[in-house]
Amino acid sequence: MLNWDVQDVRKYKDKPFDFNEELDLKKELMERSEDIIDVGIAKVDGQLFNDNGLVISDIKVETMVTMPSTRSLEPVELPLKFRINEAYNIDDIDTEELDENTIIIPIDDEHPTIDVYESVLDNILLNIPSRVLTEEEASGKNMPAGKNWEVISEEDYNKQKEEDKQVNPEFAKLKNLFKDNKEKE
Repeated sequence: MLNWDVQDVRKYKDKPFDFNEELDLKKELMERSEDIIDVGIAKVDGQLFNDNGLVISDIKVETMVTMPSTRSLEPVELPLKFRINEAYNIDDIDTEELDENTIIIPIDDEHPTIDVYESVLDNILLNIPSRVLTEEEASGKNMPAGKNWEVISEEDYNKQKEEDKQVNPEFAKLKNLFKDNKEKE
């Protein structure tokens, strides 16, 4: 279940503690996010290193998450593949001298366990992109449209903007029409 007692991990001072699991996280992830349609088995492969009061994790996670397209709500399968690197402070050492980008997780004194399972759940949710598109939507085809409206690409928008800047020659003549009236005032 990817939870280890701190005492068990302390035994691995000279060599890393390796683990390789396949987890069914569908229920937990769908409870945390109502947008998730489906979740495949998560392959979790990692190591814990005991380093002078810190346990450093290096974990690779691979899974498939199905989400609705943010444009059409069509289901989109998202392959997720990422790494998790965290440090668990098992001996309550001073961490001020560590790199500011290092994520330090304190250990509960009453239940001294290293909970990689929760970290995997959290990081899967963090790695889901905020913009999810089908292949057709991502290629720019199939832009949504309705009666008197349509979604256009940013490129098309900029092109329209440039065309609007070009003044119609008929209106250019009218530009100076009221110039004399302003001078009289």
